[in-house]
Amino acid sequence: MSPLTRLLSCSVAVATAVALSGCSLWGLEGGPDAQGAALPSIAAQPEGVAAAMGADGVQRIEITVDDKLRLTPEVVSARPGRVEFTFRNVGLTPHDIALRVPSAAGTGNLNGADTRTVMIEVTEPGTYPMPCLYHGTSGMRGTLHIR
Repeated sequence: MSPLTRLLSCSVAVATAVALSGCSLWGLEGGPDAQGAALPSIAAQPEGVAAAMGADGVQRIEITVDDKLRLTPEVVSARPGRVEFTFRNVGLTPHDIALRVPSAAGTGNLNGADTRTVMIEVTEPGTYPMPCLYHGTSGMRGTLHIR
């Protein structure tokens, strides 16, 4: 094999490996909040875990996220008003939990062992999704139920 043919073969092999590794970076999810292969999970308790009312009138709940792509609790129940979420990553896998409530921000990138607090105000009863933007299509989705 000539040096030029060998160089071309190596270049093609490297380009293919780089292209394939980029596709596998996100796995089956396909990227942030993409529609992937898995369906969202269904919580066993439809009402969920109730956020605790503080003396200041703010409802508070702590949610852990982990390497098994779970939110615990998966379903949070609260009343209309201010709700403070504390998201604690107890694993190493980064997550980004979106709060699909009008004018609410998500957690942003939550690396392993990080903790983020997010305050939202919800005025309308309803069911609001809380997907992980990285793993939502793998079933990592929570729900906020405002009653």
